[in-house]
Formats: sequence, C-alpha cells, structure tokens
Amino acid sequence: MRTWLALALLASCRDGAAELGKQVFFDPALSHPAGQACADCHAPQTAFRDPESDHSTSLGVLRGRFGVRNAPTLMYARFVPPLHLDPYVGWAGGLFWDGRGGSLEHQAAIPMLNPVEMNNPDRATVVAGQRAAAYAGEYKKIYGNDALDDVDVGFAHVGDALAAFERTPQFSPFSSKYDHYIAGKAKLTESEKRGLAVFEQHCTSCHPPPLFTNFSYANLGIPRYQNNGFYKNEHELNPAGAAYVDHGLMAIVGDSAQDGKFRVPTLRNIARTAPYGHNGYFANLPYFLDFLNTRDSRSPDPMVKPWAPPEVRVNVDQRVGHLGLDARALDDLDNFLETLTDR
Repeated sequence: MRTWLALALLASCRDGAAELGKQVFFDPALSHPAGQACADCHAPQTAFRDPESDHSTSLGVLRGRFGVRNAPTLMYARFVPPLHLDPYVGWAGGLFWDGRGGSLEHQAAIPMLNPVEMNNPDRATVVAGQRAAAYAGEYKKIYGNDALDDVDVGFAHVGDALAAFERTPQFSPFSSKYDHYIAGKAKLTESEKRGLAVFEQHCTSCHPPPLFTNFSYANLGIPRYQNNGFYKNEHELNPAGAAYVDHGLMAIVGDSAQDGKFRVPTLRNIARTAPYGHNGYFANLPYFLDFLNTRDSRSPDPMVKPWAPPEVRVNVDQRVGHLGLDARALDDLDNFLETLTDR
C-alpha cells in the first residue's frame, strides 16, 4: 500500500491539464443530451459524491434512469491502486464499488458511455462535444494541435484531463480535525477520544489511517434496497427487474468466493457522504453504525424486528454484526468519525 501511496503523491500531469479537467468536470454538456456534468453525481459540497438526498442511487441524464449503486466519493480516489491480489487481504484496489476501474483515467471514461449515467452512445459523441466546447482550444495548448482530431486519442485526452483535476489537492487536502490532532494542532473532545478508542478496537483492520481503508473487499450483509430506482429501468438496461442481484466483485473476477463483496471505502469525509452502503440502504451514519453493531443480534423482545436478510447471503463478513457497543459508545464513534471531515 505504501508503494501506491508514494506513486500517487508523486504523480505529475501536463501543465494546464488539471485546470482543463476542472472545466470538463463541471460542464453539463458532457452528457447526451446535455444536462449532466460529472459534478452532478460528485459535488464538492458533499465531498464529491451525489448531492441528491431523495433517492439512494444516482439519477442519469435521462429522467427515470438510475444507476444500480450509490455514487462513491472521489475524494482520495487518487490513492486507490488498480485491482490486484494482495498477499494479506486478498483482492484489493480498483475504482468503483466493484474495482472495475483500473485508473482515474479509466474511471472518468466509464460514466460518459453508460446509458444509465451520461448516456453518450460512443466516444465520437464525447469528442465531438469537446470540439464544440468553449474551452476546446485548451486541448490544443496542452496536448497539441491535433489533440481532438482522432476519436480514440481525443477521448483519452478527456480522461487524462479529468484525472489530472482529480489528482489536485482539492480532492485530497488532509485538512480534517483528525489531521490537525495528529499534527499536534488540535485536541479531541472527551467523546471523540472515546470514539477513537472504539475505532481502534473494532475498525482499523479494514480502515487503517491515514487513508482509513486498506482497499480490500467485504460483504457486510447489507439488505436489498427495495426502492432502488435501477429496478425500474427499461428491460434492456435491467432484464431482471426487481429480481436483480448485485454480485459486486464476483462479476469482475469470476470467483464465487467474492460474491456480494464491495470495496471497503475510505472513511475520510464519511459524515458528509450519506447515504451509506453500495446501494445506499442506510440514510444516515448512526443508522449504518447500528447495523454494523447489531446485524446478527436476535432480541428477545418480539417488538424489535431483526434486520432484513443480506442481498447476497454467502461470504458475509463476520468481523461486524455483533460488536456489542452500547449507545454511548456508538455516539462516541459517530463523533470521532466527524473528525475525519476535511475543512
């Protein structure tokens, strides 16, 4: 992990590419039809994730079409290595919840061509739109006069510019209260200190500092989200309808031992990135923490209903679900996680 961290920190890009990428990132004409920018699903005010709170998965440019998953934050994504087998944690890395994105450039390209996201039918449509953009001249300054002449080369330049922007300090400022605490410039409250102790006891095996993720994969036993808009997409986009099952990493690596597993996300800015879980099942952080604490509990009180069964019932991670934390410990943990919010 340290190797990838160093590579990401040392990554350089062409002069001006990041500023061009910023213009592309916020351009609603990047979709087909025009109307949806990258920032619509990855907004700065919500730590570069979907700002809309009235549904759990992202709405595409064509109204009524939804993605299958909760759009993850792009913050600190520059540090995620390509999908690989790690000798200690197994499958690790890769962008998106299932690891299918091998780099920031690759990640930037996929939503543009996805019919339930930006809906461009092909690369040529994207490049044609960039040729007509007010900032098209910037491509020539940065990549050469023929930057957008060839479709494949031009499309690669679009991804390169977006990736350059996503590698800027705006996406990984390390400016949270926790960072100031580690640097000796801030003090934690008593509740935050207790929450840190809870975190160190129960969470650091998968969420070690400083990135608060080991990039591994887990099936947390999250239930199906029955109101997922993806279930209502047209038949050609989701032939299974409401019976659709999201198999996560297994669909990428073809190994049944990975069924239902999704990449462990960074906990940096976790307090700003609701809803939680790959399908957005949990509307707020205390609700999600309660699930991780009590998923496997069986109350003798008949009025207390158990959690709904997992969407994928195999490979459920047993390191959570029975933590035994009381209400104060959960509140303290929540307060500590708030300290991971960048300023």
